[in-house]
Amino acid sequence: MLTIKSLTYLQHGTPLLENSNLQIFTDQRVGLVGKNGCGKSTLFRLIRGGINPDAGEINWQSGKTIAVVEQEIINSDQPAVAFVLDGDVELRQLEAVLARTEHDAAWFEAQHRFEAIGGYTAHSRAAQLLDGLGFAVADLEKTVNQFSGGWRMRLNLARALMHRADLLLLDEPTNHLDLEAILWLEQYLARYPGSLMVISHDREFLNACVNRIAHIDNRSIDLYSGNYDDFERARTERLMQHAQAYQQQQQQIAHMEDFVRRFRAKATKAKQAQSRIKALERLTRLAPAHTGNALFQLRIEAPERSPDVLLRVKNLSFGYGDSMLFQQVHFTLQAGGRIALLGTNGAGKSTLIKLLVGELEFVHGSLDWAPNIRVGYFAQHQLEHLNGKATPLEHLQRLAPTHAELELRSFLGRFGLGSDCENRSVAGFSGGEKSRLALALLAWQKPHILLLDEPTNHLDLEMRDALMLALEEYTGAVVLVSHDRSLVRAVADELWLVADGEVRSFDGDLEDYKNWLEVRRTPATPATGRIPAKTPPAATKANKKALLAKQVKLEAALAVAQNELEAANRKLADPVTYTNSSRAEVDRLSAIHAALAQKVMELEEDWLTLASMLEE
Repeated sequence: MLTIKSLTYLQHGTPLLENSNLQIFTDQRVGLVGKNGCGKSTLFRLIRGGINPDAGEINWQSGKTIAVVEQEIINSDQPAVAFVLDGDVELRQLEAVLARTEHDAAWFEAQHRFEAIGGYTAHSRAAQLLDGLGFAVADLEKTVNQFSGGWRMRLNLARALMHRADLLLLDEPTNHLDLEAILWLEQYLARYPGSLMVISHDREFLNACVNRIAHIDNRSIDLYSGNYDDFERARTERLMQHAQAYQQQQQQIAHMEDFVRRFRAKATKAKQAQSRIKALERLTRLAPAHTGNALFQLRIEAPERSPDVLLRVKNLSFGYGDSMLFQQVHFTLQAGGRIALLGTNGAGKSTLIKLLVGELEFVHGSLDWAPNIRVGYFAQHQLEHLNGKATPLEHLQRLAPTHAELELRSFLGRFGLGSDCENRSVAGFSGGEKSRLALALLAWQKPHILLLDEPTNHLDLEMRDALMLALEEYTGAVVLVSHDRSLVRAVADELWLVADGEVRSFDGDLEDYKNWLEVRRTPATPATGRIPAKTPPAATKANKKALLAKQVKLEAALAVAQNELEAANRKLADPVTYTNSSRAEVDRLSAIHAALAQKVMELEEDWLTLASMLEE
């Protein structure tokens, strides 16, 4: 479907990709990986045709289409659902034809195609995409301009998913998503009918979504079969084999060169020496095994002594205006506690962290830290407050004015900010470099507790692994908000659920939490109305507020399905349909009508079941 042959692309005169090759076939799902700055996003731009290669070819099979997620934050007065529907360009073109009053041959051809691509259910599919990505029913008719930048990026993602393409390109699709939306996206991509190429630094997401890994390293692209774990094993084995072959060749070269030195001047051995010289000239020399990995040595130290109780929270309440987000929250943070906060988008995980560090003021209650506690706080918005004119070294010197420059440079080097990096102004840094600097400044202070809100955003897999190891070895307390499941599994000993205005211990693991999310989306099964048995105790506490929210969603979906059914009814009741349509076209319309009628019936059953639960 897509063939990349001998591709070379220069960046500021230096090859970013050189003589690279890659083929993607139908139904392949390819994860594109490599350290930050290696050319992953550039390759996407080359595939899209946004930039041209300096050499080589990028060839598409005739008739194949591509869908991409736009990276710009778009301004639009369109309703969200209409914006998403625009992603299906053919659908919109057919709608324009069907809006004509003249029912000519082109009109009937458009109607046939409209039915074939599921045009009558397009609005429902767009609404389902938005629901899966965390939008509420009330958000569907809000204009794009009413959403924040992060939510507009979700709209861009939904719009790309709406496009029925042969190849879907996704560049870090999980960056703006919470765990709930990531789990939904994994399931959606598992059913995606086309091919997929995704850039991601989330190993669990890659493991769930891809069956090939394209690794950019040393300006070339190597393709591996399997998911990310398979790639790591295969690459490690390949590097070991290469290192062994390199060592063997070096021994062979050394032996031949030694022979030449010893016998070149001797008449009896001159011929053999010349033969070895020619053999050395013909020899294709192997390069040393190149891992492409910087030797990050992250270390976050905690103070030697710490009080047993770091923080006590009693009767804490907080809200925006008349809407309360938390009410009468109680908990205690112990020394050495390692907690990950779980909860759906908007439940208040990041807000809770901000309350703990004093960025927000609570309405009622008390929040008492032990005396002289040093809190290490990391959040993405902090990156915006770094001094763009200052270098990493200058940032660190402000924290440690009496320490030697060599010591500070060595410390920054552990966070990948060595070499000339510490002398560059932060304004020119990438998101990953700014994140590493923020983590370095945090680590220097040797905090008693780390409050980390999505610390791995913008970090590549290598740096994520280094941070994970550092947090595993850190002896202080940790409160973590992260959609990186590998990090949560490695770091957290306890899971706390932030939901329905409460903060409470979650009785289960991440798989149980996934079940909890599924139950929260669909509180009861249509057949029995019972909560599924395989759920953690926290999942069975579906309160009235959650059930009412589900009821609102069902009512909206039912209204859409009923409107579509009424439209099909009108077509079937119109004599013109039978006069101007073939028997096959009438049969197709009847089939669509039957499917919509079944959908309305199922939604009504779901609504009745939910109403019964609310009565109970």
